[in-house]
Amino acid sequence: MPVERDTRSQPADSGPDDRDLYLTHGAPSPDLARAQYFWRRFQTRPAPGALARVYVTQAVSGAAYHGQVAANRLGEFLRARREAAPSQNGSAHQRRRTPGLRREEVAARAAVSTDYYTRLEQGRERHPSPQVLDALAVALELSSAEAGYLRGLVAPRGTPRTLADTEPNEFLRLVARSWELGPAYVVNHRGDILVSNRHAEQILEYFEISDNMLHMLFLDPLARRMWGDWEAFARFLVGGIRRNIGPDLDSYPDTAAMIAEMSERSEEFSRLWNSHEIDVREHKQKLFRHSDFGDIRLDFELLTAIDSPGQLLVLHRTSPEGLDAEEI
Repeated sequence: MPVERDTRSQPADSGPDDRDLYLTHGAPSPDLARAQYFWRRFQTRPAPGALARVYVTQAVSGAAYHGQVAANRLGEFLRARREAAPSQNGSAHQRRRTPGLRREEVAARAAVSTDYYTRLEQGRERHPSPQVLDALAVALELSSAEAGYLRGLVAPRGTPRTLADTEPNEFLRLVARSWELGPAYVVNHRGDILVSNRHAEQILEYFEISDNMLHMLFLDPLARRMWGDWEAFARFLVGGIRRNIGPDLDSYPDTAAMIAEMSERSEEFSRLWNSHEIDVREHKQKLFRHSDFGDIRLDFELLTAIDSPGQLLVLHRTSPEGLDAEEI
């Protein structure tokens, strides 16, 4: 416990008079349970009679962690997830003006100082250790997918790739072409449609823009009318693309440019992209409004190939209550 000291001979401090406790994580340790803590105490010229502030610093062994985030993608993700997190205070008379958790609440949950967490959100701290990332994942109640995404944001950058995949994986192409239970197509990491079967082409021909899924959903005026579950489909698509490419977006200049262009051209896309929602798992069915057959419900699944992780094979089949592929 800190002790009171006679500080009357020192200039007054404009800061608070009460004690502040800070816990700051340093370099990573193999096991936080074995991390040793020591006290570093110093006087900060408080007002007369005030108690000195106490700072707690983690003493750990091992080399410094060199992960770093380009731009401020880590801070943007932390803020979005903090604002989406459920507040612990549900009383009406103390209802907050802003949603989610306060920064100090996240910091307390993660056992880091509010100042340190604030610097993470603002991009002024870009070297969080793996232990800090794990603590933040718990504090924000992230899913396993979101926690993996968070760690990916601090991983070393990959080799820049000037162009997205434009040729489909041969095996994925073969399966898509031979799929007879419904529409099938192969897309790359940014939503470009690389190959499609005849059932998919019968749907895609309705749209003026059908070379890219993002362009079709957000820029084609027919999309909202043709897709009966447009909002759910859009959330799923944007979340999936952010999950797959977001941590490494700087390695794909062409994709980063497309995301920036989409954000300018579509307010709906900008809203979903900036929500940083990546774990959208409940959307497993699409509703297509056909001009002749009415509503067609399509169950779908996503598959990939080991040697082409940036490509997805999207397979659809009509739901039990819907029309079969031949009727379409």
